[in-house]
Amino acid sequence: MNKEDAKELIRDLFTLRTVWIDQGGGKWKVKRRFHPFLRSIFWVAAVIIGAGIYSGLNSPGNSEAVASSAPQSQPVQVVTARLPEAERPAPQVQPERQQVVIPISTRPKRAEIVLPSEQNPGTDRIITRPQTLKPQEAKPQEVKPRIRQARSGSDEGYRIDVNKSTYTLTLYRGSEPVKEYPIAVGRNPGDKKRVGDNRTPVGNFRIVSIENASSWSHDFRDGKGKIKGAYGPWFFRLDAKGWKGIGIHGTHDPDSRGTMATEGCIRLSNEDISELRQFARVNMPVTIREY
Repeated sequence: MNKEDAKELIRDLFTLRTVWIDQGGGKWKVKRRFHPFLRSIFWVAAVIIGAGIYSGLNSPGNSEAVASSAPQSQPVQVVTARLPEAERPAPQVQPERQQVVIPISTRPKRAEIVLPSEQNPGTDRIITRPQTLKPQEAKPQEVKPRIRQARSGSDEGYRIDVNKSTYTLTLYRGSEPVKEYPIAVGRNPGDKKRVGDNRTPVGNFRIVSIENASSWSHDFRDGKGKIKGAYGPWFFRLDAKGWKGIGIHGTHDPDSRGTMATEGCIRLSNEDISELRQFARVNMPVTIREY
């Protein structure tokens, strides 16, 4: 590794990366995070420091010091008081000393302060037993079912396979097909060569973002002007080797499925893209092949 490569590696480690987090309901949040390797180093260092502190607190020396400082039995304080002059016995009798024994509590009772309540307004009360508050019952709300997603690279992970020659998009879970959808692809066959050649690129890609496209419009230059809803409800943007605007989306023209009709994207019906949205995630693998 030369000097320039080392600088590039260090710069990459300390560069904040953009991470898309799915918050449900089609909402996504962007966060900036360091390189996973650098975050792993931070976590390992934190675990080592925490283990060292814990080991120091539980070492035999500290245990003996705590044991020696703990009281063996409940001590008492002896207070000697001299009786008043008026109560002293006859002069021939030596005055006696009265001993008063006062026990000292070494461990104060645990108490918990409870704020004023409806039954006891305006005052505080102290109880000797801690009370356990019952959690408030949450109101039932409709939760959209989510498909459990396996980690990237796992055999249980979902992935998408697009076959341009058969005009099909197949959702896989590991090596098992889950469902097949009819699609439309680019107007011209073959791999994409340049901008505007109306070809769908071929290769292995990943979804970099999932965007709400319900309000988008597009002019297909067919004399009809801008068409609202041309991309359907969702647009899955791909990292298509530098080609911008390549993705998987819905359509205003579901009859175009099974043909070469797009400018390079992969087109599904709005119902199918909405169903596929339940499985799609950022970084999901997508393979596009000619045959």
